[in-house]
Amino acid sequence: MPHRTPKILADEAGLLALFKPAGWNTFPGPGDGETLSGWLLHRIPELAGVGPTSAPALLHRLDRPTSGLMLAARTPELYRALRQAFSEGAVEKRYLALVEGELPSPVFCDAPLGERYRRSKKVQVVSPAARRRVRRPRKARTEIEPLCSAGGFTLCRVQIHTGVRHQIRAHLAHLGHPVAGDALYGARQILPGLENRIFLHANAARLVHPADERPRTFSCPAGEDLRRILESLGFPPLTPDG
Repeated sequence: MPHRTPKILADEAGLLALFKPAGWNTFPGPGDGETLSGWLLHRIPELAGVGPTSAPALLHRLDRPTSGLMLAARTPELYRALRQAFSEGAVEKRYLALVEGELPSPVFCDAPLGERYRRSKKVQVVSPAARRRVRRPRKARTEIEPLCSAGGFTLCRVQIHTGVRHQIRAHLAHLGHPVAGDALYGARQILPGLENRIFLHANAARLVHPADERPRTFSCPAGEDLRRILESLGFPPLTPDG
């Protein structure tokens, strides 16, 4: 995978839209690696006072092997208001995911997710019988819309209504269609170009700005690395904003 650095995609009304490359952590944590939060503070030092010290300004997170759109706030007031919006499911987040197998029709998955133990590397779907054996099972709601299939894979548009760790990855694996390249969740083959990432990309977000109550939409098209993978499998080209 070619090395890519973050970018500021938009800076308006106190909101920053950012591109996080795959391979970058969102926040400092266990293990080595570059972090989006560190990069952002280096670019805009005054954001250090926005939100918690350990994770300033950034309103949500993306997994390390995932790329795409992230949002940050420039002021403590906007940060608090938008964190509340995220927690209430009022921010619409969309992703592109390439999954193994052919998914014939749209799916809505609301299986709860949880961890077997503290700092587990993955989450799992929690059955009623297993609730007592899982730490803090959480509600999770994911919409999956297949766009087209080729080469034994399906390209999907995914929307999440909650923000549970590894939500998309765990739900797709539960449905028998793990994200391409996601060995942690059972992907059976690693496509060329996915040696250091998975084919999951956050490409759009929509929210209502608390200051003026106007809707705002931000986008982050998939990069050339993902487009080349689709081309190699025989998929039609993505639209410019895909």
